[in-house]
Amino acid sequence: MKKFFLCLLIVLPTELFAQEDLTQGVFKQIIKEDIQDGSEGKLFDPKLIGQFVGDLDFNNNYQATDRQKEYKEGYARSRLFSKFSFNKNFAINSLIRLDQTDTQSEKDRRANTINTGNQYFQNQILYIQELTATYENKDVSLLAGKFTPNFGTAWKWGRGIWSYDLARNYKETEKLGVGGIYRVGDIKKTGLYNFGFSTFTNDRNNLDNSLISNRDSDAKSDAKPGDTKSLKSYVASMDVLFEFSEKEKLSYHFSYMDLAINSRASSIPQTKIDDQKAYAAGMNYRYPVSKNFLIDSLFEYVDMKNVNGNSDLTEKYSTASFVGELYKNWNITLATTNLVRKQVSQNGYDQNLSEISAGYKFDKTVFFDQFLIQVGYKNFRTNYKTSLETNNSYGVLLRYIKSF
Repeated sequence: MKKFFLCLLIVLPTELFAQEDLTQGVFKQIIKEDIQDGSEGKLFDPKLIGQFVGDLDFNNNYQATDRQKEYKEGYARSRLFSKFSFNKNFAINSLIRLDQTDTQSEKDRRANTINTGNQYFQNQILYIQELTATYENKDVSLLAGKFTPNFGTAWKWGRGIWSYDLARNYKETEKLGVGGIYRVGDIKKTGLYNFGFSTFTNDRNNLDNSLISNRDSDAKSDAKPGDTKSLKSYVASMDVLFEFSEKEKLSYHFSYMDLAINSRASSIPQTKIDDQKAYAAGMNYRYPVSKNFLIDSLFEYVDMKNVNGNSDLTEKYSTASFVGELYKNWNITLATTNLVRKQVSQNGYDQNLSEISAGYKFDKTVFFDQFLIQVGYKNFRTNYKTSLETNNSYGVLLRYIKSF
């Protein structure tokens, strides 16, 4: 039944919608959206809108300290967002994703094979990432269902090819619960302040299955952060948006997260169990240097404590990303993310992902709103304190975006 429902959502028809970042999740959409007061609208004024984003990635991992990690790969990623509005206030939102999952069996196969060979379109999964009912007016937005909480921003796709890969470690998705945002201020004068809060639990029994391939998830008997029967986990956030002109924009993001632990099902020693807690602080500034050159910069810092519910583990992430947009169509992306993982009585490790890439975005046609070709180089390093592993790659990204 769940698979039938997933297929039904995928084939829903949609019509034109102009926003370009809908597929980042309903919370990010609500913060960016210009919401009007619908008190004088019709009681029933149905509309179906949506957006499709399709990616094809081809990477050549041509040099690595561990020769088993030298191989070529290709995979597809896509996101289908749809929003059915009953009127200006009430709507149903869904986000369907096609992604790649690296199953444990695949990891074991690579670890036991000297020459891993090329890997194309392996372990692809299709699943429901979000399904929510929302109420929105000019000052307040409320939602209930399955969603991605508003914690952090550096994990958002759209800045180069790989720049968000490490930041995805702290992207908390597929949560069941309720949330809301309260807005105050003026985006062009004092700033628009979005105060958000959500409380939730992990979706591990309802819409957590997938099509095409099986998902390699943790055993339900071994609890992970957020695995509680009640809504004990939460995220509190504040996003501040300024719009100085059509091209110059500034935003700040602050958030705090507490993921409750089901101590009865956790494999962690009872003396070390604690809620996973984290805070994030970020800034995104778009500045037009000249008529044909704009710089989009993003900075973010995330501090996580009691990682996976273990009080011995901490992780700290720092991200800096710069996208230079030239003559509207061209871009050059420079990005780096650093992870410092510490564990009591052990060495821990540091990781760094750096990217330099360039791309061209074709002008809108009847067939697509955007078509992007991005090529780049990636360096990924892991410092285990006693040894250093490096991996160098170059790749190509093809991205197709169409609103319906």
